[in-house]
Amino acid sequence: MLFVSLKDFYASDYSRILEAVNFLNTTDLTTTPLGRSHQSGKSFYCQTLEYRTEDINNFQFEIHEKRLDLHYIVSGEEQIDVSPDTAFIPVTDYNLDRDIQYVKEPSHYNKVILHAGDFVLIGMHEPHRTNGMVDGKSADVRKIVLKLGKE
Repeated sequence: MLFVSLKDFYASDYSRILEAVNFLNTTDLTTTPLGRSHQSGKSFYCQTLEYRTEDINNFQFEIHEKRLDLHYIVSGEEQIDVSPDTAFIPVTDYNLDRDIQYVKEPSHYNKVILHAGDFVLIGMHEPHRTNGMVDGKSADVRKIVLKLGKE
């Protein structure tokens, strides 16, 4: 599933998808170290996270300018809200070092529920927030976020 507004779709942004899927298929994702690993320059790295999901309204929407986010659930489940509307309103300055900017909640967005083995690919400039509990139940999650930049 690729969910994107056609007017904001740039095929070159998605050039690293096959590399990412190959990484997911050939890596033991239960043993990747927490934090950043498997870095290939600034255009590809793995970020391993473990946390307990919360009410998604506790989190702000964010965007990235330099990398796509591929969120893969190793264990647990979570809700991710994502909007294809790239006409966002910033609420913070862009942080170049972390490639992140927090933005106002979009007027429309989709709720995506991910279970173990599922992933969602979030495009650059697409507002999203993560770590949401599903059906009001908090869960322990181990997640891989692959950061995919242009080559």
